[in-house]
Amino acid sequence: MDSLPTVTIDPGVLAVPRSDCTKDDAYRYVETLLDWCRLLKEPWLTVCMSEQASNVLIAEELFPLRNHLRELFNEHGIAEYTVNDIAVLAEKLLSLEQSFESYHRVEDVLTDHVETVPDVIRLIAHDCLQTNLQRCVTLIAVLRKHCAQPLGGHSLILKQAPERVIQVRACIHDLEHSRDDIPPLPCSPEFFEGDVLVCDSFSGLIECLDEAAILAGAQDDVGIELAIRIALYKSELERGGTPEWSNMIAPALGAKFRETCQRICDDHGESVPPKILRAIEETANKRNLQAVHALRTRAGGDARQRTRGFDRAQRRDIDRGFHLHYWDRADGAVELASVVYHDDFSIPE
Repeated sequence: MDSLPTVTIDPGVLAVPRSDCTKDDAYRYVETLLDWCRLLKEPWLTVCMSEQASNVLIAEELFPLRNHLRELFNEHGIAEYTVNDIAVLAEKLLSLEQSFESYHRVEDVLTDHVETVPDVIRLIAHDCLQTNLQRCVTLIAVLRKHCAQPLGGHSLILKQAPERVIQVRACIHDLEHSRDDIPPLPCSPEFFEGDVLVCDSFSGLIECLDEAAILAGAQDDVGIELAIRIALYKSELERGGTPEWSNMIAPALGAKFRETCQRICDDHGESVPPKILRAIEETANKRNLQAVHALRTRAGGDARQRTRGFDRAQRRDIDRGFHLHYWDRADGAVELASVVYHDDFSIPE
């Protein structure tokens, strides 16, 4: 599967908190729905919910949401948004065209003794939501263990995610699917074991994504730009910042950049893409400048720097074997040109 990342939103995320929750929890619920609905506008991500999501919310008398929202808003004096505004967001998520089951071609699974470490099942107060989550984590763990994953992986969005990866253990009695890449699974009383990527915030979702895999496998420049934006976002997080996804603008890509970058990645395996992304991040943020040298017209320090009009060619060390070539453009932007071997001093124009 060569698609870009996918996520499934657990219906427990939509369950309105009790009106006697804290004011912080009430606002967090509203802001979380706003965040997840923004994902629907992102071209690089497929967002799904289980086809059973509406039914389990109805069974727990958590849907329709408007009465619960009205109580919550009145209790905590929420006036920045209307009840209808937030209810419409939840309904939009519940009415997504493609369900998790149809997208991944899995119909259902019959299980018992489902356990997760950490225990995210019992963080949910409602029985039907617990049962649905047990079903979803089992299905996702099976897909993650045995099937080709979308570039960047598949994540499960929960109301609370204490860790990025949860371990799943389940006794599987039957699995209905229409795939040809799921082998026979352990039969009861033996247990299936796997894991699932989980998150409860937008930054957590970005941390779940594998930017190196996206860079190496991208089918177009959209995928390359996504990998770079993720790397820039994670770098700012690591340095203690609070990044805004909309501010993570990838450098311009030259016509030959994806081709040369992926050729190097194909030839040298998993160790190279993270190094390339680190070099791009340092270039974009003007860090580690001692690794940057003018790309000259010939060998020798007295040779003039290559130019393209008023643009200047630069060469950044990735490691001893590879280099990043790029243009410092006259308009102040960076344009990534190529990834090359140590003895290659060419640069596409």
